Amino acid sequence: MANQADRDQKSGLFIVNYNVFKSNQVGGYNLQLRLSVYPPARRVTGEAIITHATAQPLVFENQVQGHYEENGGNIELILQGVRQHHAQDQQGQQQQAHAHLREDFFFDGLLKGGWRAEHGSHGRYAFRLNGRWIEEIGQEIQQSEEQHNAHKALRLL
Repeated sequence: MANQADRDQKSGLFIVNYNVFKSNQVGGYNLQLRLSVYPPARRVTGEAIITHATAQPLVFENQVQGHYEENGGNIELILQGVRQHHAQDQQGQQQQAHAHLREDFFFDGLLKGGWRAEHGSHGRYAFRLNGRWIEEIGQEIQQSEEQHNAHKALRLL
């Protein structure tokens, strides 16, 4: 059963932040999702930031958009990120006329207990890095610590 806040949210806009990671993997990728949710259209926009403990601090950052479906008390969330790539002329100047869109990120996840992402929430994602796709499956989804603490202070949980 969806929590009361999920059922009552038929208009307006709210913010959610999640950490997506594999809990038993030291040094793996960590995905942060910073999202704005617009319930009347079931639309989600925001950004995806991927870091890696053993690589450069920032591996990937992209604007994302998508949608969600309510399934019982759970949320099925689908996101994609598309970057606009520009062709360059011989002097290295970007040419807007030759710009094209290319998908660089995909995420789908199941948020148990609604937007709170209770225990058992999981997902998978893939992103393009240096021209090749990297896929991470079986990832745990948790509400970010900052958001969890804010909800706790406001007694939203």
